[in-house]
Amino acid sequence: MNSDTTIAVVIPFYQREKGILARALRSVVAQDIPDSICLKVVIVDDSSPVSPVDDIASVTFDARHRIELISQPNGGPGTARNLALATLDPAEVPFVAFLDSDDEWKTEHLRKAIATLSASPDYDFYFCDHTRFNTDKSWFEESEIFQKWAKGDISPAPVPVPGLENIYQMPSRLAFSAFLAEYLSQTSTVVYRFAKFPDARFDTDLRSAGEDHMLWITLAAKAGVAVFSTERNVICGQGVNIYFSAFDWNLPQTIDRYGYLVVFLTKLKRNFEMGGPDKQMIETRLAKFSKVYAYLLARSLAKGRAPNRVVLSKIFKLDPARVIGLPVSLVLMLKDKRSGNWDW
Repeated sequence: MNSDTTIAVVIPFYQREKGILARALRSVVAQDIPDSICLKVVIVDDSSPVSPVDDIASVTFDARHRIELISQPNGGPGTARNLALATLDPAEVPFVAFLDSDDEWKTEHLRKAIATLSASPDYDFYFCDHTRFNTDKSWFEESEIFQKWAKGDISPAPVPVPGLENIYQMPSRLAFSAFLAEYLSQTSTVVYRFAKFPDARFDTDLRSAGEDHMLWITLAAKAGVAVFSTERNVICGQGVNIYFSAFDWNLPQTIDRYGYLVVFLTKLKRNFEMGGPDKQMIETRLAKFSKVYAYLLARSLAKGRAPNRVVLSKIFKLDPARVIGLPVSLVLMLKDKRSGNWDW
């Protein structure tokens, strides 16, 4: 690591309560990092109902750190993060860390992330375990693939990194397949080698579902080696969350979320070369979510609600046959429901 290393901390901001951002920023200030590491904190105000100015002013940063506030018309967290990334110079910023405005880092998060990434030039993409405000279990404890790795039920599996406690590594191919199977890394746990991937961006076509997951899959596919810590170094809090606010089947945003999942999976098929098992898994999920989307659209139309044409147009642009075939997907969904195969 250079004598003076700058780490960019990217924070999109859209909240309805004061004090949430201040809590996140206090966790940044509290990072146990050496004096040789400087932080450049870039906050993007996504036309938040609550201004971030007071929260920022309430937190005192060390003089070696910089904090920058940018404003944009509301475009969602992916657009906000992309705007922040566009302001960074990879010649000056070797690493980028993400933090959502309602989350917190434990004091050792950045130190362990940078120490891990710096252990080898092949280590490009880091994440760690985390906890959420509404559950006692950690993300890894609830992850099917992590539990199978821990029990030795599937192979190959990540292997420990010698000399680094609780750190595991997996080559690009394994990381790619694992991220296809599951959403392994919440955004606030991710730190990556920005200097190597300066053009990597969030796919803003996937605003309601998958924009961050798509970037993790992209980085996993391009990385030399992905590394992760089994320590719970991030706490995910309760604030405005587009994804978790779209699970009630009676809400229009839930219909949109399933539509965006169809877009996400269609893009995966088109953008990446996959082996047989990975390809079959994505095909199965695409068929499943297409049926759910068709069913929810039909329910909404029956209640006199017009569909979201933006989502439909995104699907049609990628795969016209998918939209034309939605009535067939609806019939299959109803057949599943009648037969009791209601695993949604």
